[in-house]
Amino acid sequence: MSSLTPDQIVTMTEVVVILAGIGITWAVYYGSDHAELPGDATVPDPHEADDTVPDTRGRSLE
Repeated sequence: MSSLTPDQIVTMTEVVVILAGIGITWAVYYGSDHAELPGDATVPDPHEADDTVPDTRGRSLE
């Protein structure tokens, strides 16, 4: 049998779930200030030619 009471198990579960939520939130938002948001993209000059080879670094084409 477990040496913990049901109340202690519930309290430990609550603490672990709260810490996991904080960790997941941090992982999602860490570095998000470097993301390109809608409306932040620069508009290319219409007088310049388009790139002949698209930049696909970090993207999956599959």
